[in-house]
Amino acid sequence: MAKITFSKIKIFSFLTLMLVFSLTFAQNSNDIRFQGETYEMPENIATFQWNQMPESARLNNGYVGWIQFYETPTQQVQDLFKQNNLQLLEYIPHQTYLFYFPENTSITLLKNNGVRTIVPVDGNAKLSAKLKSGDYDYWAMNGDNILVTLQYHKNVTDTYAINELGRQQIIVKQNYKEQHILDLSIPNNCLETLSNLSFVKWVDLVVAPAVPDDTRGRSLHRANSLDTQTGAGRNYTGEGIGVMVRDDGRVGPHIDFEGRLTNLTNVANQSHGDGVAGIMAGAGNLIPSNRGMAAGSDVYVVNYQSNFLDNPTLNLINDGSVQITNSSYSNGCNDGYTSITRTVDQQTLDTPTLLHVFSAGNSNGSNCGYGAGTQWGNITGGHKQGKNVIATANVFFDGSLVTSSSRGPAHDGRIKPDIAANGQNQISTNENNTYQTFGGTSGAAPGIAGISAQLYQAYGDLHGGDFPPSALIKATLLNTANEAGNVGPDYKFGWGIVNALQAVKLIEDGRYLSDEVSQGNTNTHTINVPSGTTQVRFMVYWSDQAASPGADPALVNDLDLVVTDPSSNTYEPWILDPTPDPVTLNNPATNGPDHLNNVEQVLINDPAVGNYELDITGFNVPVGPQEYYIVYELISEHVVMTYPNGGEHFQPFIAETIHWDEVNTTDDFVLEYSNNNGSSWNNITTVPNDTHFYTWSVPDEVGGNLLIRVTSGSFQDVSDATFNIARSPLVINVIQVCEDSATFEWSDIDDADSYDLYMLGEKYMEVVGTSSTNSITVPITNPDDPMWFAVSAKNDTEGWEGERNRAKFYAGGILDCLIGVSENEFDNALSLYPNPATSEVYISLSDKTYSNFDITIANSLGQVLQNKTNIDNTSIATINVSNYASGIYFVTIKAGESIATKKLVIQ
Repeated sequence: MAKITFSKIKIFSFLTLMLVFSLTFAQNSNDIRFQGETYEMPENIATFQWNQMPESARLNNGYVGWIQFYETPTQQVQDLFKQNNLQLLEYIPHQTYLFYFPENTSITLLKNNGVRTIVPVDGNAKLSAKLKSGDYDYWAMNGDNILVTLQYHKNVTDTYAINELGRQQIIVKQNYKEQHILDLSIPNNCLETLSNLSFVKWVDLVVAPAVPDDTRGRSLHRANSLDTQTGAGRNYTGEGIGVMVRDDGRVGPHIDFEGRLTNLTNVANQSHGDGVAGIMAGAGNLIPSNRGMAAGSDVYVVNYQSNFLDNPTLNLINDGSVQITNSSYSNGCNDGYTSITRTVDQQTLDTPTLLHVFSAGNSNGSNCGYGAGTQWGNITGGHKQGKNVIATANVFFDGSLVTSSSRGPAHDGRIKPDIAANGQNQISTNENNTYQTFGGTSGAAPGIAGISAQLYQAYGDLHGGDFPPSALIKATLLNTANEAGNVGPDYKFGWGIVNALQAVKLIEDGRYLSDEVSQGNTNTHTINVPSGTTQVRFMVYWSDQAASPGADPALVNDLDLVVTDPSSNTYEPWILDPTPDPVTLNNPATNGPDHLNNVEQVLINDPAVGNYELDITGFNVPVGPQEYYIVYELISEHVVMTYPNGGEHFQPFIAETIHWDEVNTTDDFVLEYSNNNGSSWNNITTVPNDTHFYTWSVPDEVGGNLLIRVTSGSFQDVSDATFNIARSPLVINVIQVCEDSATFEWSDIDDADSYDLYMLGEKYMEVVGTSSTNSITVPITNPDDPMWFAVSAKNDTEGWEGERNRAKFYAGGILDCLIGVSENEFDNALSLYPNPATSEVYISLSDKTYSNFDITIANSLGQVLQNKTNIDNTSIATINVSNYASGIYFVTIKAGESIATKKLVIQ
């Protein structure tokens, strides 16, 4: 990649504030460490006067600068400042804030309320490390100019900012109105001037180009248990929840999104967004086994814009259409807490029901500057390092980590990725009613987004349709995740592999609470742990205040969790050591106070029965009060069968992966199946205790009373309900289409006593008729309408039902029907030959009352292969079919108001 290198920029302070560059922390604990550099904070409140502030610190009728307190101000002091219009704009670590105060602010008031230091912001501190490096990639250059993103203070208008920049001959490339952000093209030599303008808050290089995180998982995710598609089970499809695909262009056409898809982009012929959308929200209308997570959600598609300030994204969030976004794109690597990171964190604070989901990236193997080599610290981009968002690692269907999946920590040592999901080798949707093999963290993230939509619906069903706070959903996902990698959280899997079933049970059981805490205060909550509990997990999570760009650490409000058991033993949360050393980063979690993350968990195995006290302390809450959520997981079963778990449709000889959960077992797992609802059992296999799945070749034992049992020592579990083993018809065709009816026939299935015919409805494939033979005639409203249809076999006496087969397409039009005189005349006037054909097909219309006609050729999947219009009826149309695969095609001829469809066989 081409780069342009300038000499490093030297910006000299014009005040007594001295810039000290250091690779280690400052010796003075009051100094500010910002982007790896150290800024001295002199104790000057005793002699400070406002006239000491330079002109570059004046803004409107006040001043902008840094203010440091002797200790984090109490909530009372924070509230006093607000009442006096003293704006603490952003928190900088070490009891320091970026402030805006009126010019008549009382120094005595500040002194009496714990202020230690007031200094102007050195221009150097407004420039990102990348910008100061002078080493710019091609995408950050505009000729000899640098492309930068500038944030300006909310106290000024965009008109004022643009006019001031115009005075410096700086070109505004993009104005993100109401966001206080501008994209600029600037000469290299104006950085010092730009950074010292008082209205300028932050300047960074424009974001790196977007790169898709490319390279099935419902049962691994336990999402199958949330969407059982049976009358007795859970049916959380994400209905009523808006999900956003921020990707490479239009999704579809595909019947798996029938009635639920809104494309807000004109970019076509791209497939990455199709793959993302299918995993997140595909309905499996075409092939049932390809169903996604939230098959009933409303899908909105927009172009990916890295800064999250594009109008489609903002509009859909602000008007409440979208609750969950998915972005499976990278922008750079280990970029730190950038202006984009701040944007996504702030959006979650502004709209508490909004959840941003990201891929973690596929950059493991890249050294992105964390300091521990190529296997650590390579989460891609800055937005994924947000505190209030989810970044997803990528695992195979068996739960093993994909080598390319990006690893943490975040730039400041926080736990990233947050959670893991299956993204590798998934079958997902593609354009024109086809499927593709999809992979990478691009496939893992939409799995989490889709499951989140299912949880949103579950919460809404219990709360009158209200949307949940995204903080509650994120906490629920993290606290119920299956252990993976090292015990406790780690920098590869985050908090583990998503377990949607346990997550929805937590929501349904109401095992959560919320409260708020202020600086220095402690709240105590009591939670009872009942007998029979084998493991308890307590977690506190809060949506943290957006940090200042460049902040390190990025945590603003720091809460502490301590758990006390009935015997007065205390437990501290998991912590990881972020020291940039490959051995240290791979070490298992220990326990202690956490001052980096906005999530803390205490896990206790074999807990004593009784009341547990959870103390939540506002260890450092400079922007309070801080709302938080406590979620708790009470695990009583050592072994839980999760797939198959009731209602599934298996086919003989097809490989299916059995999944189960376990906690605190030591013996190997014995797998068995029953074909008589548990009256007797047949051995499948025995697998080691560290294995939680098995790929089973389904036996040729048709029935509907199948169960799976898993046993480990004295612990055992069985599928909650029976599932099916049955065949699906291999062939189905429409053999006649008339004015008000259509007739279908299919291949027989041994032992079936009836068949259900499905046709595509408003959103899903729906049963429209049942037949005891291998054909059926059903009413239709318009013979010219296209039709998607499929069939399933069943035996009500024996109690089994097979999966419906792959949906088939008919383009529409009368077919082999005794029709009225005028229609019959039109059909008879048509000639299509040769049929079967190999290379060319000729079509003519002998009725010369029609001056021209149109021809459309479609395959059995409904894909239009050729479309010719306004063919002169004085000639014979020639169609080249030499590149068509052997099979059946449908040729539709339309002239005036007359239309007919003929079957064409290609050999």
